[in-house]
Amino acid sequence: MTGMSYQPPRLTIRAPRRRLATGVDRCYVRFAVMGDGATLRSKGPASREWPGLLARVVGTTHDLSCCDTRSAGATTYDVRRAQLRVAVAHRPHVVCLAAGLADVRDADWDPAAVRAHLVHCAQVLSHRGAVLLTTRQGAGRLGRAGSWCSESRRGRIRQLDDLYDELHERFGTIHLDPRSTAGGVRPSATELTRRFAQELTRHGLELPSAALAR
Repeated sequence: MTGMSYQPPRLTIRAPRRRLATGVDRCYVRFAVMGDGATLRSKGPASREWPGLLARVVGTTHDLSCCDTRSAGATTYDVRRAQLRVAVAHRPHVVCLAAGLADVRDADWDPAAVRAHLVHCAQVLSHRGAVLLTTRQGAGRLGRAGSWCSESRRGRIRQLDDLYDELHERFGTIHLDPRSTAGGVRPSATELTRRFAQELTRHGLELPSAALAR
């Protein structure tokens, strides 16, 4: 791991390219988002979320088709049963996959089932050529007061983080670990967007330098 990101082998983002008269390549990128609103919500003005911000960054330089399958409170079972079908039909090149916090809140927490659902989604998408974007979920929540402070939920979040680490190891996801930020505070949506844009550029999808600047 370097900084906040786990470094997979160089990935191929299989978006069709065309060369503009200026000599710049422009891609047609199909982009999908899967999960639940709570999982993907990042702090910041107007409750901006990094998948939406990242889609906008991609759309400033490339032709973009975005499919957002999220639904409030969706569990990993819901993501596998309903969202995966819609995402696969979109034939995405890039997928933001972040689900599991709804399962963490469920009294019937079943880590084996959560693992099976996440692995199935990652396997189906990666075998169809999609590049997956994931994060660890614990940073900024393990020390939070309120509903996340119980020891049982803290333990579940750690298990969920381990599952996302496993997805990275098995499927080569672009995987960010926010724990390296000062104080372990989960970074803003803008910061997550910047770091994912940097990773996508490193893997061949050129994005505007303004998105990569701190």
